[in-house]
Amino acid sequence: MLPNDKKALTYTTVPLEEDLEVTGHPVISLWVSPTARDGDFFVYLEEVDAEGYSHYITEGVLRASHRKLSEPPFKYMGLPYHRSFEEDIQPMPEGEPVQLIFDLHPISNIFNAGNRIRITVSCADQNNFETPELSPPPTITIHRNSAYASHVTLPVISPEATAAPKQGNLLIIIAIVIVVIVAVVSFSW
Repeated sequence: MLPNDKKALTYTTVPLEEDLEVTGHPVISLWVSPTARDGDFFVYLEEVDAEGYSHYITEGVLRASHRKLSEPPFKYMGLPYHRSFEEDIQPMPEGEPVQLIFDLHPISNIFNAGNRIRITVSCADQNNFETPELSPPPTITIHRNSAYASHVTLPVISPEATAAPKQGNLLIIIAIVIVVIVAVVSFSW
């Protein structure tokens, strides 16, 4: 376990029965109730090998007061978009769960069979991000029930999507290529 994992909340799957390809932006949905009016939320995606050592894959961060989702002014692949304009910034309500939705940096990783997937949630990353110190330190509740279901959505690529074409499909592709070549040659004469 990485030192960061020991100071954070971690969720680890059972060992994978087969390889799992994840390509794209993982998206996090956290339902939280902090005692503070704001806070930073870091989520790390890791692969845990057979010896129990976690390997960093990717991460994402969101300051809770910047949680408002907006319609992006450009194509954003359906990912959560936070404008972070002054009028969008909202303090956390006291004693009420709020949802934080944000994406992690894009990846393409094959999680190997026998390994596990770990999600680590933290509210500080002292080596990489300046988080305001709060005194007294807040208590943060991360909800994970049917009413407030915190979860991660992984962009899984199915083995069928990357498999080579079947022989029947290959013959159809070859036939189409031949027709295109004949058409091009015919038109050029």
